[in-house]
Amino acid sequence: MFYRRRISVFGVCLLGCFIAVSAQSIDRKHLSISAGGRYSHLLNGHNIYANLTGTHNYGIIDAKVGLSTLPEDSGWFERAFNYPTFGIGLSYARMGALNFRNDCRLGDILNLYTWAEVNLFRTRKFRIGPLLELGLAYSGQIYDYHTNPKNKYIGAKVFALFGMGLQAEWMFAPQWALQAGVYLTHHSNGMLRSPNEGINELSVGLGVRHYLEQRQYPAKLAEAPAKPAYAKGIHYNVFAAGGVHSCPVEMDGILASDERERKSPALFRGVVAGEVVWRYTPIFATGIGMEVDFDANHYRQTDIILAGREDPDGYSPVRLGAYIKQEFWYRRLSIHVGAGIYMYKRCGLTEDISRTFEKIGMRYHFGKQGGLFAGLDLRAHQFDRSYSLEWALGYGF
Repeated sequence: MFYRRRISVFGVCLLGCFIAVSAQSIDRKHLSISAGGRYSHLLNGHNIYANLTGTHNYGIIDAKVGLSTLPEDSGWFERAFNYPTFGIGLSYARMGALNFRNDCRLGDILNLYTWAEVNLFRTRKFRIGPLLELGLAYSGQIYDYHTNPKNKYIGAKVFALFGMGLQAEWMFAPQWALQAGVYLTHHSNGMLRSPNEGINELSVGLGVRHYLEQRQYPAKLAEAPAKPAYAKGIHYNVFAAGGVHSCPVEMDGILASDERERKSPALFRGVVAGEVVWRYTPIFATGIGMEVDFDANHYRQTDIILAGREDPDGYSPVRLGAYIKQEFWYRRLSIHVGAGIYMYKRCGLTEDISRTFEKIGMRYHFGKQGGLFAGLDLRAHQFDRSYSLEWALGYGF
C-alpha cells in the first residue's frame, strides 16, 4: 500500500508540473516570486466542530514562484485565457494550534502545490480573476484507532490539496504588486485510505509579488494571433485506468468484528472506457462516454457483519456506467468535468455507492492532433464523497 501511495504522490507532482511548463519560456522576463499569509477558517464538514475542534481559525504562510504569459509572446491560447500565470507554491498551515476536543487533534499541514491564475479583468496596473491550486500535503497527526480516534478527517500522512479562489493584484511599482483574495481549500486523499473524510477551509489572504524584470500590464494586441491547428470535429478516445479505494463501510465492518484491527485494506479499482468527443473550438470540447468498472470488494462479508444477512440480489465486482463530460483545453493539457449514471451495479445492502457519479480530472496529450495521453480522474459520489483516484493511459484518434 505504501508503494501505491508513493506512485500516487509522484503522479500528482508530475501532472502538476505539466501545468507549470505549459507557460512561456523560463527566463527573468516571465518569472516572479511572491510571499503572503492567509487567515483561515475551518468549515464544519462532517460535524468536525462537535467531534474534534473547539476553535476554528488559524494562520497560513506561503511562498510562490510564478511563470507569466505575456501579450508580446503572441500565443493564441494565452490570449484566449487572457494571459494566465502558472507556478509552484509552498505553504504552512498552523492547524495544530487549534483547541481540540476528546483528547484528539489535527496537526500542522505543509502544502506543496502547482497553481494557475486566469485574468477575468485587467488594466495596465490591476488584474482580478480565479486562482486554482492542485498539489500535495503532509501532516504527522493522522487517525489512529487507539491514540487519535476522533480524527477521521485526515487518515494518511500524505494527501491531496485542491483549492480555488478569487484574487486581485495591484501594481504599485514597476516590479512590485500587492495581492488580496478569498480562497476555498479542500484536503483529502481521495479514499486511498480510510477513514479520511477530508477538511474544508475558507481563507482571506494578503501578499506581495516581485517581478524579476520591470513590467506593467500592457493593452492587448491589436491583431489576434493565428488560430492554432487542433483536432476539430468528432474524435474518439479509448483508455484504461486504475487506482485503489479504501472503503469506510468495510472499515465499519472490520471494527465491528475485531476492534484490534484498525485499517481498511485498499482494494483495486479498474476502468476500461471509450468516448466520443466533439471539439468545436481550440479550448472547448463536449463528449459522452461508456465505461466498465472492476471493483475488488468485500461486499458480502461486510453485509453479513453490519446487516446480519446477504443481499438477495447478489453481488458483482463489475459496474457499467455512462457519462457526459465537458473539456477545457490549454495547449496539450485538458481539464474535464463530467457526470454519469451506473446502469448496472451490485454493491450489497450496506455499501453507499450512489446510482450517479461525478468526475473531475486532467490529461496531458503527447501529440498535437490526438494520439497517446496520460491522465488522472477523481471519481466522486453524491457530489461530496471522494471514491477513488484513477490514473489513466489512453489513445485519441
